[in-house]
Amino acid sequence: MNDLIQITQTQINGAEVNSVNARELHKKLELKSDFSTWIKRELELFTESVDYIRFHKKVEANNATLIEYIVTLDTAKHLSMLQRNAKGKEVRDYFISIEKKAQKVLTTSEQIALLAQGHQDTEKRISALEETKRLENWQERSLHDAKNKKVYEIAQDDKELATKLHRRVWSLFKKQFHLPRYNELPAIMFNDGLEFINNLSIADMVI
Repeated sequence: MNDLIQITQTQINGAEVNSVNARELHKKLELKSDFSTWIKRELELFTESVDYIRFHKKVEANNATLIEYIVTLDTAKHLSMLQRNAKGKEVRDYFISIEKKAQKVLTTSEQIALLAQGHQDTEKRISALEETKRLENWQERSLHDAKNKKVYEIAQDDKELATKLHRRVWSLFKKQFHLPRYNELPAIMFNDGLEFINNLSIADMVI
């Protein structure tokens, strides 16, 4: 069609739906009958507030009041086909083409949404892997170095005490992080583990 029929979003039957002004539709169908007569007759087959809505509109030029009808796009297609002529079919085909274009746009939007969801799922999987990833060698060595420094600060040259304190550090460490073995600490918690060892006091270490 050379002239487009404006399709808008209107609240009908509790939802925002594609809709058409019936007066404009009447004009595009090139009907010779009076609009008011035509629309009242045709809408007898449809349900108000479900297939269409109507409202009063003031005409400023002569202060008259018109009754306007907004019909859903599906209703507009039916009204077009009810004319049983080439123009009616042309208008209906136009509405169908608009719907197909809208569906393609919707499909693209859905694909974007799915991609976004996929990205979120990937991030979740990465996060889960990070949470379960074990300590790397350099991290484990760093914990050992921190433990040794803490032990020898207290034990000095007392080898027997040092042996007890080595065990004490790992015992406190496992209890703090609920681990069966110290090296099962998740890599993501390495800094927390290092801070815990560094912050151990003499009171913590000596029973």
